[in-house]
Amino acid sequence: MESLMRFGLPVFLCAALVVPVLADQPVATFASFNDWLGAEARGVRVGADGRLQLAPNLRRVAQLPEGVVWAAVADGEGGVFLSAGNEGKLFRFSGGQVKPLAQVKGGIVFAMARLGKDLIVAPSGENKLFRVTPAGDVKPFAEIDARLVWAMTAQGSELYLAGGGEKGAVFMTAREGASRKLAELAGETSFTALVADAQGGWYLGSHGHGLVLHYAGDRLETLAATGFEQVHAVLVHDGSIYLGANNGLASRFTSGNLEKRENFLSEYGPNTKSAVLRLDRNRVPETLWQSSQSQVFAMTQWGGQILVGTGNRARIFSIPLDEKKRDLDPFAVLQDLGTAQATAFLGSGSDLMVVGSNPAELHVLSAAQATEGTLESRVLKGAPLADWGRAYVDAEVPPGTQVDLQYRVGSTETPDGSWSPWTPPLKSGERPNLQPTRFAQFKLNLSSSRGGSTPVVEGVNVHWANRNLAPRWENIEVMPPGVVLTRTAPPDDIGIERVPLEIQKLIPALGYLGTEKRSFRRGAQAFTFKVGDPNGDQLQFHINLLPEKGNPIELARTWRDRFFTFDTLLVPDGKYRLEVIASDAPSQPFNLVLTSHWLTAAFVIDHTPPVITELTALFEGDSLRVRFLARDEMSTLKEAVVSADGDGLLQIVPEDRIFDAREERFDVLIPKDRIKGDRVTVRVVDAYNNEQTAAITIGAIKKH
Repeated sequence: MESLMRFGLPVFLCAALVVPVLADQPVATFASFNDWLGAEARGVRVGADGRLQLAPNLRRVAQLPEGVVWAAVADGEGGVFLSAGNEGKLFRFSGGQVKPLAQVKGGIVFAMARLGKDLIVAPSGENKLFRVTPAGDVKPFAEIDARLVWAMTAQGSELYLAGGGEKGAVFMTAREGASRKLAELAGETSFTALVADAQGGWYLGSHGHGLVLHYAGDRLETLAATGFEQVHAVLVHDGSIYLGANNGLASRFTSGNLEKRENFLSEYGPNTKSAVLRLDRNRVPETLWQSSQSQVFAMTQWGGQILVGTGNRARIFSIPLDEKKRDLDPFAVLQDLGTAQATAFLGSGSDLMVVGSNPAELHVLSAAQATEGTLESRVLKGAPLADWGRAYVDAEVPPGTQVDLQYRVGSTETPDGSWSPWTPPLKSGERPNLQPTRFAQFKLNLSSSRGGSTPVVEGVNVHWANRNLAPRWENIEVMPPGVVLTRTAPPDDIGIERVPLEIQKLIPALGYLGTEKRSFRRGAQAFTFKVGDPNGDQLQFHINLLPEKGNPIELARTWRDRFFTFDTLLVPDGKYRLEVIASDAPSQPFNLVLTSHWLTAAFVIDHTPPVITELTALFEGDSLRVRFLARDEMSTLKEAVVSADGDGLLQIVPEDRIFDAREERFDVLIPKDRIKGDRVTVRVVDAYNNEQTAAITIGAIKKH
């Protein structure tokens, strides 16, 4: 402001003092469970507390030609029967290979059960059960009163089925050639889960209102309403009932990602997609786990814990059955299949077979710990370009174990072939040798040469500095002369002059337009700055007025607004340019500040009014002919009026009909009815709203 007043050029608004904010040097901390969401883990267990360690070993043993596996049943000989695809196709996994078994009439087979060495299947829409022999022969088994069967289990020669019929959910039993309905619930679409209660009764889950029911002694009792749409899985352990419940479960599986934050331990709410619930011996409910993104596709007991197969990310969560262990470590991501859904679990000795879908795969989860595992972090993003710094790994590394960290960088948001290869393994705190890029990712490698021993990663801190880029100019708009742009209301004397019509259009009701207040004052010159910063930094502006001849005049040194107005009345007439230097100094350290210049096109400052000469007013008959010449030294003329009655003003145009020159000649005939008195007044206005008025007595001749 001192520099402004030194030259006697007041501006209409002072920039506010802003405390500088230093350049963005982010630190990404990976310590809690949610910090690892979006990571790709293979052989690494992610605990609820965010700690990483080696997971139970997982290996893929087979793939299927179909995308989705709907049902899986052990064949009793170490293999598995599988239902896959949408056309009743059946497969068998045996001896490490998957081979086609048969195809049954109807739609998707959602439920199967093994009866002796044969397979009983229930294709959708057929109201029938079929028997499939190990050789692939298909024969009718029984007709049933259910169009869809979601769960089936065998006890001796008897089959128990949970599904849906024309009137609602149905629970039935079937033998070869016959079936019998045990219970029906019209308020629900179907029964979707079925498990024996070890006392001759059955627990069922339903689709519709997500009910948990108990069937015993020909009586169906509702134990709880979960508040979910569907109970997809039911387990019984030590008198408690464990439920996998879902909302909005799609009829067809699709691929998907989990990249948002979760609160797996909170009580479920309106946005919850799935939950694992426990009903204790007194049927008091408790939420053990919930998610607003994933859904429960399978549940089983294994190794003192409940495993939950989810989608659409195929993560296997583990929840301890023991309450004390659950207090210390309430859940963990045990493994990630790399498919979209984990759809079934099957016991295989001490191991567990895990079925994945999209693509359809078979995996074996072992009780033995993996000897190595990797975790690739979510992609880190510079703004917009970053220098990637050191990463510090907080880890417990027992003898025989190791934790390595590697980096890679690229310019695409998803790593592809254009990214750099992984760096050699780095020690904690070692500076990586990386080019500045927009994106980066780190990988942790956990390994152990001793069985049962694992490193434990408590957290990772990653440092980087966003590369500072100079401000980017788009334009500076030179406003019409007289427009005033201010942040606050203008002084009372602003806007009291007659505002030209074309400027009125730029000043709606002389009020606010955007962030600035617009008004009018003769002699004001305003500008709007169109400039951005790639880093999103705050900007300040050094503003100079450059005359066509002579030295620059400093108008402002640390201006903050994107608009600027100064009073030109103390500046001589002439051509000028505005030079504006944008700086990111408010947001950057002194030694990183960058600037960018913009020079406007030449504009004219004109305070001198036009000159009126050769003014005459002579009668021609009953009319009055007025002639005069108007000239301006700096700009073209834009308006002229004449008055011969001392009251009304008549707009007139030059002889050539166009205001397009600095000198214009006027010749106008005024009718008798517009003549009153003995004087004629004319007024002309130039392009910069400078006015000149002249008057003459009728009959006189005024040359100068």
